[in-house]
Amino acid sequence: MNFRQILTKNITIITLLLALLTVDTLFAQQATGIIKGKVKTSDNNPAETINVLLANSKKGAVTKADGSFEITNVPVGNHSLIISRVGLETKKINVSVNAGETVTVSDIILNVTEQQLEEVTITDGRINKFADNKTDYVSRLPLDNMENPQVYSIIGSDLMQEQQVTSIQDAIQNAPGINSVVEGVGSGGVGLTVNMRGFSTGTAMRNGMATNYVTMSDPINLERIEVIKGPSATLFGSTLISYGGLINRVTKKPTDTFKGEVGYSTGSFALSRLTLDLNTPLNDAKTVLFRVNAAKHNEKSFQDYGRTRSWSVSPNLLYKVNDRLTLNVEAELFHTNRPSNYFGISSGVTADNFDDLEYDFDHSYGSNELQSQADVFNIFARATYKISDNWVSQTNFSSGNTDNHANYLFLTFLDNSQVRRMPMNIKSNFNSSQIQQNFIGTFNLGSMENKLLVGVDYYFLNTQDRRTRFVYDVVSNDDPDVDFNYDKYLATLAETDPYVRYERETQTYSAYISDVLSITDQLTVMASLRLDHFSNEEESFDQTALSPKLGIVYQAVEDKVSLFANYMDGFQNVAPDNTDPENIINFEPEHATQIEGGIKTSFFNGKVNTTISYYDITVKNIVRSVPDNDNIGGFNSVQDGTQNSKGFEVELIANPVNGWNIIAGYGYNDSEYTKASDDVEGNRPYSTPENVFNLWTSYKFLEGGIKGFGFGFGGNYVDEAYLNDANTFTIPSYTLVNASIFYDQPAYRIGLKLNNLLDEEYWTSSYWAMPQKTRNFVASFVYRF
Repeated sequence: MNFRQILTKNITIITLLLALLTVDTLFAQQATGIIKGKVKTSDNNPAETINVLLANSKKGAVTKADGSFEITNVPVGNHSLIISRVGLETKKINVSVNAGETVTVSDIILNVTEQQLEEVTITDGRINKFADNKTDYVSRLPLDNMENPQVYSIIGSDLMQEQQVTSIQDAIQNAPGINSVVEGVGSGGVGLTVNMRGFSTGTAMRNGMATNYVTMSDPINLERIEVIKGPSATLFGSTLISYGGLINRVTKKPTDTFKGEVGYSTGSFALSRLTLDLNTPLNDAKTVLFRVNAAKHNEKSFQDYGRTRSWSVSPNLLYKVNDRLTLNVEAELFHTNRPSNYFGISSGVTADNFDDLEYDFDHSYGSNELQSQADVFNIFARATYKISDNWVSQTNFSSGNTDNHANYLFLTFLDNSQVRRMPMNIKSNFNSSQIQQNFIGTFNLGSMENKLLVGVDYYFLNTQDRRTRFVYDVVSNDDPDVDFNYDKYLATLAETDPYVRYERETQTYSAYISDVLSITDQLTVMASLRLDHFSNEEESFDQTALSPKLGIVYQAVEDKVSLFANYMDGFQNVAPDNTDPENIINFEPEHATQIEGGIKTSFFNGKVNTTISYYDITVKNIVRSVPDNDNIGGFNSVQDGTQNSKGFEVELIANPVNGWNIIAGYGYNDSEYTKASDDVEGNRPYSTPENVFNLWTSYKFLEGGIKGFGFGFGGNYVDEAYLNDANTFTIPSYTLVNASIFYDQPAYRIGLKLNNLLDEEYWTSSYWAMPQKTRNFVASFVYRF
């Protein structure tokens, strides 16, 4: 089937879907209605995170940043709205609902100022502040966690601030099952990669849209991080997802109140970090809003050589054109220089793990000059248009550009006492564009509430790179005085021809549909399907794939206990291996399926939330990287088998008593190559530990003379894992213990965090391994205005 036929079929499908939508809306006028409105403070500012409940019912909503709320599927008749927030007054409003109508209540005014509301939000420990599970991205539909058959974890700004997070790497380790977090090697760029459910993934999603997959970034502009579990190609496509899941960075949005904060952090390894978050309306009507987040970060390596210098600026403009149309444009500018040193082993190593090697953990083998540089410029835009009370149009655009000048240093242990130093220079450029159109409908089919997503998507990616490498020398493992002469490196680099030059240009056209039907108040079913057509212009090949998704949720106790199951599909269109122009290797698409089931609970008014899930993922036609024995430091790609990964995960988010918050997770994973070459079949894939545990708990005093004072404690345990598919060398298990104390007031915050209290010498890996920070501290001060 050629592209024109694919496109024609897509258009036909979309046309039929839109026709069905027209028919569906005829059923929307049923014996229910909608209640909507806004809650404001006494100084006429929006009141966010206010509970609006339907009396004598389990229905309700929480106000958004603009104070708005909406309660759907409300039975016909007279009702009372209960408007409440811990620490504030409670109001009761009477409202009458007619069939098929939307009732907009007059603005509800709480007798509290915006400043007082902020103070309550900051100091009130009675809210389960780590349990912010509302998201517009996981399903691209307005679904609560309890009615979503997919598992996801959210790492919010409250948790990141409490842990004094200075990197995304530190933040994402708060999600169950996350491991092998490393600044990964990829096509001449340095991007953050993690292992999830036995598979590697990156952080290349931002507000549900694609960025370049080797892009680093700073956490300063993040409102939260969403860790979405399982193969999710049905909604997110094949380019940037993994079979274990994906990580979506959600950015801070402008609000209609002038406010901001300035922060400074210092600490071990000459840490010096300055941050800014400034928000302001740009007109009196507060329809044009602006927010900018910025950071400047300097830090030495914990080893003898290496330093990081980076800065980030993220401006964000929101324009409320009218009651129906909202426009949002934001940019992300990021620059970094950092070391990129990676360790591996050869067949001459007889040691079983890194602990048995004669290696000085404080020694980098590199220099301060050998750095990898990245310049990132991303633009994102969204137009949200309310077509009617039942339909919303969402038009999204993303454009990313990353220029990389990488100077990797690959350090291979030739035996137990010698290391080969092989630098690699890669100059690369990544350009990506994505256009996405979504139609989101919420309406009734008879007495059943129905939520429907219909979308089309176009993604373009162009990459270029030039790679040069050579053996610099061989040194002793434990030589503390070995030098890396940067001038010598540059001279040799200038005389060495590149071993690879290539350009890649790919395009992906997609159409998808997802429908969620509430058969009863307790039983919800989901059915989704994606059609994806991928083409690679440089290699002149294309591939087409279908990706289904099915889910079911039964709320055994409404809003308190949900039993769920899902079938999810994932695929990746694998570009040919053109490392050798004389022998280009073509691959079939990789294909993954997941079966998952579990339970979600929420007790004591949301104070105790748990998710327990069991999953089984099978990936066929998997492509692996294997060492090239004829090419020093090189790898070949082979497509030789099937990988199975199964396990279970547990997450607990609790607020047992006022001021005490807990987030904990456990992940068990059993991965195996069930079909592969003889030397690998039956082995465990590299960088896939069996047991992973995370914990953070904190307490803040809410009353008395030490009101606002608090402390936190937690850490991570990661089981041992193999460094290679041959299962001959392991990365030792490790335990990280962290602790903090802080004093939090409405106008300022002072904090001290101690990381790796046990001074553990540990490694993380994604085929190549990286040593991680030893014991260190971070002291921070934030001033709010």
